[in-house]
Amino acid sequence: MNRVSSAALPIRRRNQAGFTILEVLVASLLVGISMFAIVEAFNRGVFGVGEVEDYSLALSLSQEKMEAIQDTAYTSVTNEAKADVSGFTGFQREVVMTNPATDLKLVVVKTYYQVPNGENNVSLTTYVVNN
Repeated sequence: MNRVSSAALPIRRRNQAGFTILEVLVASLLVGISMFAIVEAFNRGVFGVGEVEDYSLALSLSQEKMEAIQDTAYTSVTNEAKADVSGFTGFQREVVMTNPATDLKLVVVKTYYQVPNGENNVSLTTYVVNN
């Protein structure tokens, strides 16, 4: 029988520097989870900015149409079917007009735009009076 002398075996002492494999695995797991959380937060921030830009543009397009309607004669204010907005891909606009009373028109301008899970819209409402 071969005996290995005790001098040949490494002895780990409590005050010896270094990490166990378990400590390295746990630290790696924590760093990985942290990195995933940071990347996910960054992604949501980037997509959120894009959605806010689209909303702001849709609001501006609705406001532009609303101002044009306010500069139009009462008799010329009519419905407009949903159609693409010239110069702005991915945006559509419609004008819905109703007559709740004589010499009064309720006008709603809606601008539609695409979001990752469907379609969203911005609408502005005003009244036009026959003077």
